[in-house]
Amino acid sequence: MEQKTKSTIDVQAITDGLQQLADVSLSALRSSVESGIRNMGEMNRIMQGMGAGVPGRKKHSDCCPPEHECPPHCLLHLTRKAYAGESVKIPFAIKNTCHGPKHYRVGVRPLKDAQGNPAPSQPVLDKTEVDLDSGESIAVMMVIDLTNFSAGQSYSAEIVIREKDINQNICFTLYVEGYSNIPVARPLEEKKYLVHWQGWQSHFYCEPVKKVIDVKT
Repeated sequence: MEQKTKSTIDVQAITDGLQQLADVSLSALRSSVESGIRNMGEMNRIMQGMGAGVPGRKKHSDCCPPEHECPPHCLLHLTRKAYAGESVKIPFAIKNTCHGPKHYRVGVRPLKDAQGNPAPSQPVLDKTEVDLDSGESIAVMMVIDLTNFSAGQSYSAEIVIREKDINQNICFTLYVEGYSNIPVARPLEEKKYLVHWQGWQSHFYCEPVKKVIDVKT
């Protein structure tokens, strides 16, 4: 009976010892994991402040849906300043950066002012369809006659590039300027060209303008 009781006590002691060892190991592991998580967060914060991230760390969690990213509304922005009465030409290029040849249709929507009113005249493209191999580009010219345009107005339109079902746009803005800021030539008094110093101080002077005699017939 005494031997049996002693064996039972030894087994219980071994079991208790193993449980204590397991508890100590789990506690140490838990502390290590928590410390690693804190250190990783601190490293990420520091590296983000430096403009970098922790290597191998994903930007988004796998359990979260990816952020919705739409293609840009405008592939390109074109801006042109011109004077009323001009005829302006605006060149741009279309390049096929996709794999394989592409056929694109090209058009332009109505040119309108800031209030949505149509412009006095509309843009015209020199090409309405283009065929491009991969990596190939082609120039397209847009022409606008500004004869009846008013100075101080701005106009906008979208140039549309379409392969099959999707419109891709070039956003165009036109500023019609007045003549108050045009370059100015200011003629001098003619005597400035006729008077010059011929003394010993200088060997350089302007030749006098020859007088033109009108011959009456």
